Amino acid sequence: MIEAKDRIEEEINFNLKDVLKVIARKGVSDILYSLERSPKRFSQLMFDTKLNPSILDRHLKALMRLELVTKEGGMYRLTEIGDKVVTTIEDLLSLFKEKIL
Repeated sequence: MIEAKDRIEEEINFNLKDVLKVIARKGVSDILYSLERSPKRFSQLMFDTKLNPSILDRHLKALMRLELVTKEGGMYRLTEIGDKVVTTIEDLLSLFKEKIL
């Protein structure tokens, strides 16, 4: 019998795998960094990231499904969780930069 704690841990691991798969896609970090600066319309994101509209749309849908990005009034913005993910990515990158230097 699976206990509630085991189910919660499985769910967290599953969500983590989904997040890692999505943020590893080419162009997704560009979207996250663009939205970190300020909320943007689709066309602004397309200009900032230089992504094909269909790819940008696919990435945004995945980010919204994971609740890292939300769309309000035609503007995309990072959620609180999305902000934390970007901060975590930056922390990881700084660790590697320190190792190289």
